[in-house]
Amino acid sequence: MQGPISCYERSTFAILRHNMPMKILLYAVIVLMPFISACAGTLQEIITCDPPQAHIYWGKTKSKLEKAGHKTPHSRSISGSNWESWCYQVKKDGYHDSEIICREEEGYRYLDFRLVPLKTTITSEPQDAIIYWGPSEGQIRKTAYRTPRTVSVKDHPDGASWKDWYYQLKKDGYHDSEILFMPLQAEDRKIHIELKPLSRHPLPKTE
Repeated sequence: MQGPISCYERSTFAILRHNMPMKILLYAVIVLMPFISACAGTLQEIITCDPPQAHIYWGKTKSKLEKAGHKTPHSRSISGSNWESWCYQVKKDGYHDSEIICREEEGYRYLDFRLVPLKTTITSEPQDAIIYWGPSEGQIRKTAYRTPRTVSVKDHPDGASWKDWYYQLKKDGYHDSEILFMPLQAEDRKIHIELKPLSRHPLPKTE
């Protein structure tokens, strides 16, 4: 059994009409017309994003967006003459929410989003302190980074710039800093820590 007739194949009757008797041509038109209408009336919507796997939010207006239950890239098709006016936004952990884009009625709809990573800037006094971090106080580990340093989800695969995360700074000649807890990140942020120098006992006097 042959598969469904493609839109391209459905249009071939126009090419063959000169070689077909009128009765056969008329029959072919009647049989193929539903398929031709379906092909012409199918509307497609495509939503992409860099990075991919962003959650899609949509709704009738900017103030009535709901989570669509889909992630980018996403496409869907409907039968009709136009997509209705609709608003879109995408969100992904570790990135700023996208702008809200509203589109008027249209026959074909394509949206391509670009997300900006959230950033955490870590500074200290004095500078050049080694950054330690981890998902809990008991899992703090040394990184290859020193202050001042700006990190994002792109710089570190474990997402240290946006998850619930613990930070600590260490530097020779100074007390280790307290362990600082930072909750799930929603905006760019800055962390500044002042280190206290180790006390130095004076050398005994000599006669």
